[in-house]
Amino acid sequence: MQTIHGFIVTLHILTGALSLLLFWVPSLTKKGGKAHKQFGGYYIKAMLFTSISGVISSTMVLFIPLVIYPTMPEHFESVAYFTAYLRGQYIFLLMLSLLVWNNVRHSVAVLKVKQNLEQLRTIEYLWLPVLLFVVASIALYQGITYGITLTCIFAPIALLNAIGIVRYVHQKDIVAGSWVTEHIGHIIGSGIGAYTAFFAFGGRALFEGSPSLQLVSWVLPALIGVPFSIWLSCKYKPKSSGRNTSSLKPKVMKS
Repeated sequence: MQTIHGFIVTLHILTGALSLLLFWVPSLTKKGGKAHKQFGGYYIKAMLFTSISGVISSTMVLFIPLVIYPTMPEHFESVAYFTAYLRGQYIFLLMLSLLVWNNVRHSVAVLKVKQNLEQLRTIEYLWLPVLLFVVASIALYQGITYGITLTCIFAPIALLNAIGIVRYVHQKDIVAGSWVTEHIGHIIGSGIGAYTAFFAFGGRALFEGSPSLQLVSWVLPALIGVPFSIWLSCKYKPKSSGRNTSSLKPKVMKS
């Protein structure tokens, strides 16, 4: 199991690093242009693999922590404390992986269905934001209980993300073209989640010994990404005030 876990983590890191680089090409190129579509497709595929592999590897540790990490470092007081530490770390990574997965999948889906939101009001689609809500609730409880700052910051964000997706899907009226800003917001959100995971885990050693710099690196992706998302959304916000209702004849959503 250690070998399998290590292999999944290695692929997760490689595709995650690729995703971090690919993210900027569709973000900074003309929307709807050739480069945007081509590299956006590469980013989505890489990020889907990264997030799903993150979910798998995190779940393995949560269920069999001592099988994946059989050797306990000397500074831990007990096996129980070490197990609790691992589960605290990996419930956070699971939450981030689900957050990225939700954002990427939703950003693609809204462009496919546009105003025909009935196609997204299914168990097959809504199980993922519901799972994110459950995991984020558990993570928030642990964050508050054990005083984990990073979890206390990002668990509410994940909760709001899950609620926002469900609310969007169930709205009765939708402004024409609003799926464009919905796409932008969630694709930028996936990048924020990916960069946060990098600094929280892969890049943590860069600021070892400086808790303040670690905290700054953790929140920096959100501090940059959120204003960038707002700016792009305003730039591409539909100019028409017309509305399309969900009562229109739905189109078949292609997989």
